[in-house]
Amino acid sequence: MKPFAISILIAIAPLLAGAGGKYSNPYALFEAEQRRPAADTRPAFIMRIDEKYVKIGTNDPIAPGNHEVELSIPGTPGSSQSTRVKMTIEAKPCTRYYFAAQRSTRSARDWEAFVAGSESIRECVKRFPDAK
Repeated sequence: MKPFAISILIAIAPLLAGAGGKYSNPYALFEAEQRRPAADTRPAFIMRIDEKYVKIGTNDPIAPGNHEVELSIPGTPGSSQSTRVKMTIEAKPCTRYYFAAQRSTRSARDWEAFVAGSESIRECVKRFPDAK
């Protein structure tokens, strides 16, 4: 029985190592702002990072540094038209960024994307205390 258990562990070791590979270095996370909606503010959804497509609903870690982020801003209520904008972000290690869009007035259609907030990622800070 013991050799069998060892052979199972050897077989799955690469899978376990690969799963942790994404988080083996300090990282940043990009998310649409959905924590506290404000009047005339909408979530801006991440569509691409550095020209690489991002599947909606995923939140893979991003290496710290400068990144070009393409965002999708929903249109006005009842409209199916969205707007795409690009912005450059200097992602700091162990930091989560929230993206949103806001218009100048309630009746305007001039949505502008911005970083609505950021916060430390506790798990990352704990694992990489010298990253900041």
